[in-house]
Amino acid sequence: MLRGREREQAELHELVDRARAGRGSAMLLRGQPGVGKSALLEHAVSVAADVTVLRTRGVESEAPLPFAALHRLLRPVLGHLDDIPAPQASALRAAFGETAESVGDRHLVFLATLNLLSEVAGERPVLAVVDDAHWLDDASAAALLFAARRLEGESVALVFAVRDDEGGRFDSRDLTVLGVAGVDVDAADALIADQVAVPVAPQVRAELLEVTGGNPLGLLELTRALTAQQLSGQERLPDRLPLTEGVERAFLDRYRRLPTDAQTLLLVAAADDSGRAATITRAAGTLGAGPDALDTAEQSGLVEDGDVC
Repeated sequence: MLRGREREQAELHELVDRARAGRGSAMLLRGQPGVGKSALLEHAVSVAADVTVLRTRGVESEAPLPFAALHRLLRPVLGHLDDIPAPQASALRAAFGETAESVGDRHLVFLATLNLLSEVAGERPVLAVVDDAHWLDDASAAALLFAARRLEGESVALVFAVRDDEGGRFDSRDLTVLGVAGVDVDAADALIADQVAVPVAPQVRAELLEVTGGNPLGLLELTRALTAQQLSGQERLPDRLPLTEGVERAFLDRYRRLPTDAQTLLLVAAADDSGRAATITRAAGTLGAGPDALDTAEQSGLVEDGDVC
């Protein structure tokens, strides 16, 4: 059960309902890692039992492979290729390596994507779900965005999900954006209660919310890492809350995508005890970090100005 996501669920329900009514559209979910974008996509799929569901995701290691993600999305419906114009079908077969011909005009592949989705939707509405769209190969991203901008009058709903810190790699212009932020206090209470059998002290809950920013993954992971006595307030929380493997993995992944300057500044901040931004930026500067390193680190969400001042 999703906690605190009533607004987002309602938006996704409306998107699918519009597709059922022949008023296709596309939506972009955007939020930090662990905030619940993938869970919302799963929810959209779960309530679309009467539609054809097509799924793909961006895979970082496949980003250099043209049309890799598009092939995963359309593979279940390639039996409809003969129902679209022959030049488009030939172009799509070439893009997917089914013939020895060259792809040639990529615009034909884009048209084939749109018309294939339209043909499939002629039988029953289509929900196409694209997770981790920031890792799509460029060719797949271009084809899917081409289709996303031309769904009016089609029984097709197309939903993308991207990370906040990776959004610049995916051209989301012209798409309806649904921001997915941290959950509120009531939802956080429910999430924590799902994990533990003891009442959580208000001050503990407040600290968990502050540290995680309401990020559901962070809340769940930290709750699991604390003892019942710590959660109930019978024992003090550690000076530094523990980082579980799941949280470490999410943070490390974001850290590795930062420019070298910002990485250097974050390493200095982690080693510093003063908490003074001037001290940290000066020390990072001696190690080669440029003047914009702090701004870049803050934009990633891994550090806030209040954390270093």
